[in-house]
Amino acid sequence: MSTDLLRAAIEGRHPLIYIHSAEEVRVLGLVHRLVAEVAPASAFTTWTCTLGLVSAPGAAPLPAGDTRDPLAAIQAVTAISGPGFYLFQDLTPFLDRPEVARALRDAHAVLMGRQDSALLMVSPVVQIPAALRQEVLLLELPLPDAHEIGERVCVLWSGYTSKVLPDDALEELTLALKGLTLDEVSHVMHRTLATGRLSRDGMLGEIAAAKKAAVSGAGFLDYVPDLVDLERIGGLTSLKDWIARRAALFNQRTVDSGLPVPKGLLLMGISGCGKSLCAKLIAHAWRVPLFRLDMNMIYADLHGNPQATFHKALRTIESVAPAVLWIDEIENGLGGSRGDGKGQGDAAAHILSAFLTWMQEKPPLVFVAATANRIEALPAEMIRKGRFDEVFFFDLPNDEERAAIFAVHIRNNRGDPATFDLDRLVRDSREWTAAEIEQIVVAGRIDSEQDRAPFGTEHIVAHARRLVPLSKSMNEQIRFIRDWAWDRATPASANPQVRFD
Repeated sequence: MSTDLLRAAIEGRHPLIYIHSAEEVRVLGLVHRLVAEVAPASAFTTWTCTLGLVSAPGAAPLPAGDTRDPLAAIQAVTAISGPGFYLFQDLTPFLDRPEVARALRDAHAVLMGRQDSALLMVSPVVQIPAALRQEVLLLELPLPDAHEIGERVCVLWSGYTSKVLPDDALEELTLALKGLTLDEVSHVMHRTLATGRLSRDGMLGEIAAAKKAAVSGAGFLDYVPDLVDLERIGGLTSLKDWIARRAALFNQRTVDSGLPVPKGLLLMGISGCGKSLCAKLIAHAWRVPLFRLDMNMIYADLHGNPQATFHKALRTIESVAPAVLWIDEIENGLGGSRGDGKGQGDAAAHILSAFLTWMQEKPPLVFVAATANRIEALPAEMIRKGRFDEVFFFDLPNDEERAAIFAVHIRNNRGDPATFDLDRLVRDSREWTAAEIEQIVVAGRIDSEQDRAPFGTEHIVAHARRLVPLSKSMNEQIRFIRDWAWDRATPASANPQVRFD
């Protein structure tokens, strides 16, 4: 519960408590309710720089005088003899004043001996002077939990419609809204409910947009909206089956029941064979947002040193869970070999260590989809069993898969696969990647427009004759990747064609 840390601080008789949170109204409500529960005989008073000290209705009167100045307010609190809790909402900018810091240290000594009493501060930033760090207890208030979100959703829902919100719908909405502040939850629900369109997809779409906004200012996390479904991916049946079988497990019910929750996949293999596409597929199939971690921005020093930025990225993705975290070409960012003579080697080693620890301890509803082209560049401790649920290998598509891939891209380009000679296209595309197939289908579609002719097989074949596939230009590297994957990874295809010739 969000109040557990605060309850422990109050019961531990900490006289000065600093609550780090941007949700001032929520903190006000939480503290008020907690005081009424833990110390009902204590007065509850708030302070702002515009109103000064203001007692809750029914409380004993405060000392006379203008208490808008923080020094006067703190001294007034110290002078009160009875028990009480005092929440200061604007105190942070004044903490650097020596007289204010001195008054707080005096208040610490007085309130320490007074039962059921504490001075609390709330601020969206942490700014505690060195002179006060020993006396002030810093609390990081977590984002709203499922209980708080559920309560807010029910209140807002009842204000717009008389329809009953089913329990399963409430659970799904609550899970999707986790990671947002209560104000953001209210904005999303108001925006959605006001339209009267209460469809599941519409509401989840609004929530996804809110989560995009929540991380948009980070700079190193990108929201990925272009999700794909199973129908847009040809082949890879083993991987798609793995994803489909676990779709019902990535939720809070699984966590609460103690069942294992999927935690991550490492997708490695030949470039252009669908690894990035499958990262998007996971998020779509499990109905959660997808965020891509840009490791280049982590190392760019635009947001501070790389280690601190990486830790911030992990905390940010935790805050918007449930979610899929996509780390593309993980060997470049976490391979342990990064370095440019400016200390990036040490930073990379620290980041790798932090990532491995985080993978063991991360929240259960953050799923990591990592892709790699050069698996040999990854340290052994990253790919050992238990770090990821599975390591899938993406080989060049076989005949059946190439036919399915051609059909997908022909449909995407407004063609009818039934009118194409797929057998011929499969023969002409032996040892091609999925990306190369997509490329020549698009090129053929452009030619058909220029020729003002129906899109057909010959438009594709014309480009197929000129294409030099990756399997020829990078033959040695592909053979090495296949050799490594032979007994170390699970084929993403049901009928793999791992060859060494």
